[in-house]
Amino acid sequence: MMFVVQPLYGMIADNIGYKKTMLVSSFFASISYLGYLYVQHFGWLIFITVFMSLFYNTIQPVMDSLSLRLVRTDKRFSYGSLRIAGAAGWAITGIITGQVIDSININMLFVVSAISMFLVFMFSWFLQNTVAQEIADNETSFKDFKKVITNRSLLFLLLCVFLVSASATTIWNFYSIYMKENGASASLVGLGLSLQGLCELPLFYFSAKIIARFGLKPTLIVTVIATTIRLLLYSVVKNPIAAIPIEMLHGLSWSLFWVACVEFVNKLVNEKWMATGQSLLYAAYFGAGAIVGNYWTGYLYDAHLKIADIFRLNSGIVCIVAIMLFFFLKRTRNNAQTLVA
Repeated sequence: MMFVVQPLYGMIADNIGYKKTMLVSSFFASISYLGYLYVQHFGWLIFITVFMSLFYNTIQPVMDSLSLRLVRTDKRFSYGSLRIAGAAGWAITGIITGQVIDSININMLFVVSAISMFLVFMFSWFLQNTVAQEIADNETSFKDFKKVITNRSLLFLLLCVFLVSASATTIWNFYSIYMKENGASASLVGLGLSLQGLCELPLFYFSAKIIARFGLKPTLIVTVIATTIRLLLYSVVKNPIAAIPIEMLHGLSWSLFWVACVEFVNKLVNEKWMATGQSLLYAAYFGAGAIVGNYWTGYLYDAHLKIADIFRLNSGIVCIVAIMLFFFLKRTRNNAQTLVA
């Protein structure tokens, strides 16, 4: 659903405005979470997941685009400093999630999610109409959109992002299985997820200065190497408590990686199609990459490979991506002037 929905909704957001998109998406996403409380059979679970994904997956690239627009108008901010809010939310809910599962039951998570998303809906009323609405009023040229989807540098970057995602998806969606294979409790898994969120904070905050100092391309390559090392460490460590410190690489391998990708796409795409460009990035990482990564990991897991062994295999793939980026990714211009206030 991410792969199908996000590029389409990116185009819609660029044409009708970000505020309208946020209002519609957050409202229906909030309602959809309550649908999980009434699951009677697998068919209903599939239906409600499709419905939820249709609206929830719209929100993330639009919020990134809103952040990038704010950065352009208010030099006190950078994308990374704004993204800290998401990292803080991840850290807090990681602890809460494990405690709720252990002490109550998993259904309460959907109630909390519904309430949280409804708050997003309420706060979205305070958003101002964006430049995207003005562009829509002036009849956005689809010639520029064609340039977006035929940009070779953008397509190569999206390919690399797809490969990293296909390999790193094992971390996102099979981390709890890996931990439980090694004897971890749900609370310890929640602790690991929370530590990931905490490690995001400093990297998001200093991301603009780091990229300005070293450049987008070197920063991106270092983050991909960090992902390689992280996957390799998971494959070696067998003690769940000893695996917790590995999450300290999360900020470098994910936070800084994502900021570099967002900024790279922002440089390669015309401002009129900013949400479209960000939605393509999301579709590559959370859509196509997640589809292939989940199937790949699930297939190997069903073939009786442990998650640790799959981590080792995936680390080799990510290492190849780092080499591809080094030799074939073009540098961008004027990083410091664009990224740092």
